[in-house]
Amino acid sequence: MTVTATITNWQDKYFEFVKKIEAPVVQRTGQFADTIAGYVPTRPTFMADMPTTKEFVDQGLKFRRRMVDEQATFVHHMLKAMDPVLERVDMVDAPHPTHAPKAATDHKAPAAKPQRPAVRKVA
Repeated sequence: MTVTATITNWQDKYFEFVKKIEAPVVQRTGQFADTIAGYVPTRPTFMADMPTTKEFVDQGLKFRRRMVDEQATFVHHMLKAMDPVLERVDMVDAPHPTHAPKAATDHKAPAAKPQRPAVRKVA
């Protein structure tokens, strides 16, 4: 499996997991909303011109979509600007010929230098 396929597989599993969690959360929220709906006041008339909760959420989601789209455009422009570097980074060189290990020689390793004893300075 390629790295890209593995990442896609993990992403798919993540969303499957989230969907499994969301279903009971939505169900319990609906039950809770049914229970408390009679205790929540209606919207006052002075707020009549304000967006509803659904409109407010939809507007936020539209903004989020636009933000992601704008950022995606920017990222693609940056990738295009970096093409000369990315062509080098993403290019796979031909394999280098392997170097044979050097033949062992009969040379002896240099002798270790004798260590001098530590000298303490007395004041």
